[in-house]
Amino acid sequence: MRNGPILLACLLGVVVVMAGCGGGGGGGGDEPLSKADYEQQMQALQSDLSASANELGQAFSNPQDAEAMSAALNNAADLLDDASSGLDDISPPEDVADAHQAMVDKSAAAAEKLREFADTVANASLAELQDRLADFQDIDEFTELETAVRDIEAKGYDIGGS
Repeated sequence: MRNGPILLACLLGVVVVMAGCGGGGGGGGDEPLSKADYEQQMQALQSDLSASANELGQAFSNPQDAEAMSAALNNAADLLDDASSGLDDISPPEDVADAHQAMVDKSAAAAEKLREFADTVANASLAELQDRLADFQDIDEFTELETAVRDIEAKGYDIGGS
């Protein structure tokens, strides 16, 4: 597949954005965390997601292997679901609560989009896959995730997203 490198770049971009969306037991119903505690919890998943980006890159090293690509997409979806759950357990400071909730919501929605694309990769012809690739690159949830990360960082938080 000629568009394999484009797909890889797009997926790695998602994982890099999500690397700023760490987990680690927070306190969904507790008092909001301090800035330092929030940053620490948000950075907790950084190394795991970085390792997953490497694994994803390996899976896409042979773009002719639809089975490996589909498995990598499903793995990335699982990571996004895990990130969403971890994020939901964190009580963010009030000044980033809206952006944080957007990350919770959009990471779960993005996971579903990845699973849909994994099905396409597994079942579509090369021509169909190339047609769907443009749609995949324009998934709103990924843009909204990136926006939420940037909004939090713009308020002076180091959450590991860049």
